[in-house]
Amino acid sequence: MKKTYNIGIVGYGGFGKFLHHWWEKLEGVHVAAFSGGSAHDIEKQTIKHYDNWEELIKDDTIDIVSIATPPSLHVEMACAAMRHNKHVLLEKPVALSIEGVEEILRTQRETGMVITVNHMLRYDPVVKALIEISKNETFGKLRHAVVSNYAQDEGLPVEHWFWDKKVSGGIFIEHAVHFFDIINGLTDQEVVKVAGTTHHRNEQQEDQVAATVSYSDGLIASHYHAFSGPGFFEQTTIRLTYDLARVEVEGWVPMIGRFQALTTKQTKEKLNVLPELKIEKSVPFSEINDTSRPEGWGDLSDKDETIIRCGGIAYNVDQQVSGTFGLSQTKSEIYGTCVQDIMMDIIAKIENPDHILKITVQDAYESLKIAILADEDAR
Repeated sequence: MKKTYNIGIVGYGGFGKFLHHWWEKLEGVHVAAFSGGSAHDIEKQTIKHYDNWEELIKDDTIDIVSIATPPSLHVEMACAAMRHNKHVLLEKPVALSIEGVEEILRTQRETGMVITVNHMLRYDPVVKALIEISKNETFGKLRHAVVSNYAQDEGLPVEHWFWDKKVSGGIFIEHAVHFFDIINGLTDQEVVKVAGTTHHRNEQQEDQVAATVSYSDGLIASHYHAFSGPGFFEQTTIRLTYDLARVEVEGWVPMIGRFQALTTKQTKEKLNVLPELKIEKSVPFSEINDTSRPEGWGDLSDKDETIIRCGGIAYNVDQQVSGTFGLSQTKSEIYGTCVQDIMMDIIAKIENPDHILKITVQDAYESLKIAILADEDAR
């Protein structure tokens, strides 16, 4: 008989309720307890409620603890849960400091419990497809990534914990780690340099941050995050420049995208990993002349040949294609499916220690290091 895994949620705010809603839809998963929340939440629930998180992690019927609290509490709670024989799904960021992550890793080694961090965007079908395309170099080398994130601050009054860097870590650590992790996921290159800058609207509120991240084999990533506008103008875009393609993705949870690329018949077929792919235009390379060819594609060795050189690398191409891809579900549905997938990933790891998690604490550690370096450089 298949085991049912009991989940305890620490931090039953809006996000904790969201997790509850989507995990209850999974077979073999039951949200059995929570801590935190208002009196109204407690009255509506038929599951166990604990006044404090320490009591929840002592519950022997709980298998997995989900920690959805402000970041400053993550290390203490995660380590305590593992010491009480609980597997852990920790909300990002993994910690506020390098020392905090090292404590989590040390505790994991001592206890043998499974722990990962909710960098759920790695489970987004658009992101998964781009990771595969990038790692396989379907479009050649990835040279440049630009992340632009314009978020609203209407729901973040000055007294909100988000603005308190001792609690949240600030925008780099609390928020930008998601996008540092996406770009890290697209490449096997190592980070070699990080530069950062920030803007404070007042002493308490740091509302704009930017970072440039340089990698070991030439990839340069630019990140900008602002919490300083109305919800009407919220927008997130990720632009990727490969030797043979330009790709643009939209959505804080990536949902839609467009691309223009030079391909061969074989590499064109690899584009099928993109969800809901639609090829809008396909032109034989022999029909592309100097005036119709976009700037920046490199120099042709001969207009009649099918070789293009970029960054000192020669590529065979035989057509230029452009199109779109995306997801037809709502943002909430995509997000919900992602948190379901990460829970099932943890369970797969619990049942089979050889299973490789799609996102690990080490991955979260790498994105946190970028955030910390950017924050330190901006001071």
